[in-house]
Amino acid sequence: MRVLFALMLALTPAAVFAQSDDDNAHRSDRLQTQNLNRGVQRSVDQRNAANAARLARYRDAAAGYERRRAVWRRRVAACEDGDADACTLY
Repeated sequence: MRVLFALMLALTPAAVFAQSDDDNAHRSDRLQTQNLNRGVQRSVDQRNAANAARLARYRDAAAGYERRRAVWRRRVAACEDGDADACTLY
């Protein structure tokens, strides 16, 4: 068995084990693409971190607006149901 393996290995051309220049170029392109992607991801992460405070303020303001609208809707419904106090301006 060992002799058969040694014979097969000896008869296998060296070109099978060699890497072509295309493989090296592909590997280089892939590494460059990965580095570019990491750089872009860092930029996106920095942008998102910078926008986090603004987004939190926006969400708080939107929640306050929705609360005020809910109060207004209840007052309109009460006014339409005949509650005179609900019909007055704040």
